Amino acid sequence: MSPALKILHLEDIPSDAEMVARAVKKGGITGEIFLADNKDDFIKALNDFSPDIILSDHSLPSFNSHEALKIVKEMNIEVPFILITATISEEYAVSIIKEGASDYILKDRLQRLPNAIAAALDKYHLAVARKQAIETLRSSERKYKLLFESNPLPMWMISQSTLDIIDVNEAAVNHYGYTKEEFLKINSKNIRLHDDEYTGGTREKNPGLYKTGIWRHRKKDGTIIMADVIAHDVLYENEPVRLVLVHDITEKLQAEAELTRQRMLQQKLITETSVRVQEREREEIGKELHDNINQILAVAKLYLQHAINKDNLQSKSLEESNKNIELAIAEIRKLSQALVAPSLGDITLLEAIGELIHLINLTTSLHLELSDSNYQEDDLDKNVQLMIYRIIQEQINNILKHAGAKNVFIQLCVTSEHILLAIKDDGVGFDTTKNTGGIGLRNITLRAGFYDGTVRIISSPGQGCTLEVTIPLTKRQLHHV
Repeated sequence: MSPALKILHLEDIPSDAEMVARAVKKGGITGEIFLADNKDDFIKALNDFSPDIILSDHSLPSFNSHEALKIVKEMNIEVPFILITATISEEYAVSIIKEGASDYILKDRLQRLPNAIAAALDKYHLAVARKQAIETLRSSERKYKLLFESNPLPMWMISQSTLDIIDVNEAAVNHYGYTKEEFLKINSKNIRLHDDEYTGGTREKNPGLYKTGIWRHRKKDGTIIMADVIAHDVLYENEPVRLVLVHDITEKLQAEAELTRQRMLQQKLITETSVRVQEREREEIGKELHDNINQILAVAKLYLQHAINKDNLQSKSLEESNKNIELAIAEIRKLSQALVAPSLGDITLLEAIGELIHLINLTTSLHLELSDSNYQEDDLDKNVQLMIYRIIQEQINNILKHAGAKNVFIQLCVTSEHILLAIKDDGVGFDTTKNTGGIGLRNITLRAGFYDGTVRIISSPGQGCTLEVTIPLTKRQLHHV
């Protein structure tokens, strides 16, 4: 706040004037207070004192705040006007605020006065700044014209009422291929493709400024470009027009699309590498279990059996040890079969799925069935077959762990456009809106996503669960000889 604030106070009671002066000083407001107690002194002070703010009592002899405010307005003095009074009706307070007063303060609440003065001055300074900005805008119409002509980006002016183009700069002529005369015969709507949905644009914070968005524009030679359009409402030769600036972002969008495509390819490469490394590790572990550890256990079993038979030993501990070794060998065989990919030998995908189903039916209470009437083994690439096997294997493990199901139905088919896999169980089901983020499902989604596939879960509590996997059939998925 200005240290030399000039306050004109209209008040005929000295004691009330002193209270106001103390309240002003207590509020940290410094400056000069000029006291006027009649109409003539008030008018003279308006001319000679040039106040920054006016404080006015409501009722003076043959003079009141309403008349004082009217005089201020008639003299075109634009400073804050605050009414200070002992009592006032709500209707009068509303009316004087509407007529231009900044605020009103009751004399028994003068502690509010410093804040009211500060707020009124802030509002006044803001209004002055806004008025100056408007005046500056009006005086800059010629500058707009100069910037319009020399701007390196395409620009044109259109009538706000008809949207006809009324002027165009050289950059627009060069970029769009029309002559200036041809441009001036075009309605601005005809430059944009008609099947583009018009959103009406969005108004920015600055008055009259619009960010209308990205549109498809057609050049004279038929070329389609993507145009980022910004419009600004201005006065030109005392007429409201819309100044349009166009930035051709066709190449930018193409570059962004290519970058996105490259990122997707990179992510797929990372996924493919991860899957291959995982399969290689599973293969090595499976082969190690089968070829080495299982053989060691088999030899140990032979020695143990030989000792039992030769020495006719009937020790219960020996018999239990023999049984445990047999059990370990069986478990390692199952684990080895689960780890080693079906493509390692001559086994086909359907045979591998059949063995998996046989093993599950044999070792658990879960009953599995496979429908493959529309599946052609030779049509698919080996990596795709492995992906299908792993998804079936993963989902069966999920069902065994969580579903409590008795039956599972697997359907596998290949159409002219897609590979379709569906795995349905009659288990407990679950709410898909609350529980779809398990590791198993993430692995399934990751594997399918590498081949641009989609995964869909259909389930609800008590209604079982269906996993649907759809893989688009492209040259990449077909078998390569």
